[in-house]
Amino acid sequence: MTRIPAKRQTALFSATIPEPIRRISRRFMNQPREISIPSNANTRPDISQGYWIVHGINKNEALMRFLEIEDFDAAIIFIRTKEATLKVSEVLERNGYNSAALNGDMNQALREQTLGRLKDGRLDVLIATDVASRGLDVHRVSLVINYDIPIDSESYVHRIGRTGRAGRPGRALLFVEHHERRLLYNIERIMKSKIQEIKLPTNEMLNARRLAKFTTKVQNQIKNVDLRLSEFSTQ
Repeated sequence: MTRIPAKRQTALFSATIPEPIRRISRRFMNQPREISIPSNANTRPDISQGYWIVHGINKNEALMRFLEIEDFDAAIIFIRTKEATLKVSEVLERNGYNSAALNGDMNQALREQTLGRLKDGRLDVLIATDVASRGLDVHRVSLVINYDIPIDSESYVHRIGRTGRAGRPGRALLFVEHHERRLLYNIERIMKSKIQEIKLPTNEMLNARRLAKFTTKVQNQIKNVDLRLSEFSTQ
């Protein structure tokens, strides 16, 4: 900073401005003026939101149920720690999901390779920390799951903004521990709207979903296979 001329123009752009970013602006900018563009009905993404109070089963089992019941092209699961991203990724792989972790320990080349797989469809589920997901823009992402509720309410806005891109509808789910209800209320205050509570998918719902998927798969195979009987000579 000592090499930058005293007379200069400095601009800071941020999707959200949490307190750490404000401290940076106060430190390095001279009487900065904040200009914000409010959301309106025309610019606000079409994102449906819901939260589940963690109860009865562990988060990993609940995660499997929600992933199975939800319709999505690609999904991002947000987790607080880089160690947890690897553990959840292992659980997803064991359950047949094409997934990968994205955290601060990854170098830039590996990060870009992972995002490239997500963009072109070779990867369906990304498990990421907030820091690692900065600047992430993949239009395929139609589902965001907050496995861990963010401490900073504005981080929630950033997270769910990874879906509902390019005019497409999105879906955001939030897992809330009983002792984290205050964080949920803070998020609703920032969002200026209530988030709907949802129930854990039941076994009946999962079985119906599996039957529907199987039926669709069979119908598609019938359409793509020529079932006409070959003509046999009677001679």
